[in-house]
Amino acid sequence: MTPSTPASPGRRERKRLQTLEHLARTAAALFEAHGYEAVTMEQIAAAADVAKGTLYNHFAVKEAVLAHWLHLELGENLAALHARLESTPGFAAGARLVLDHSAGWCEAHPDYLAPYLRFRFAGIGATPSPSHDSEQLSDIADTFAWLVRRAQKQGELRDDLDPARLALSFHHLYLGAMLRWLAEPRLKLRKEFAAAVDLFLRGAAHPAQSAPKAARKALPGAAPKARKKIT
Repeated sequence: MTPSTPASPGRRERKRLQTLEHLARTAAALFEAHGYEAVTMEQIAAAADVAKGTLYNHFAVKEAVLAHWLHLELGENLAALHARLESTPGFAAGARLVLDHSAGWCEAHPDYLAPYLRFRFAGIGATPSPSHDSEQLSDIADTFAWLVRRAQKQGELRDDLDPARLALSFHHLYLGAMLRWLAEPRLKLRKEFAAAVDLFLRGAAHPAQSAPKAARKALPGAAPKARKKIT
């Protein structure tokens, strides 16, 4: 079993996805050679040997091409991590394994993150989302959901909460950590990711307030709970 097992697309859909991948990887080669900002949609179409209209039919803006390539890269990286995730116990250890690899990639490609994140957040609420196809290729949200479900089954996380909602909340913390790192270059991305994992698991409450009842009773100054009077 792997954290994400996507359904096999039909022949027409496979051809469309192959075209998307060709366009995205062609664009990526141009981004790497000339820098993201310097590359135009016209240059991407020419290098991919397609008409400009074909490119725009698949990707309305350059940021969409970038997002598709980033999700292709992310999908490949996560596929390589799936076996290690299954043998890595605990939500925190599994999440940190994924986030450590994400941090390595982000630190190697910082110039792509700002336009990518702007594109992602600009698409919130759109129908359909402008990054819909790219999101299908990226299974990091599915990986987070798998980690959450496993942790719920093992009693590490509460099982009375919707795992999809928990995974979405953690995904937002993940994206927020990247935004904070981009805004403050002096910060360490791995440290920001570790803080996101800690916040997700422990919350923002004071330790004395979030400790289990048995532990709170043992805290200095803790008043004993009044017994109910039996009548």
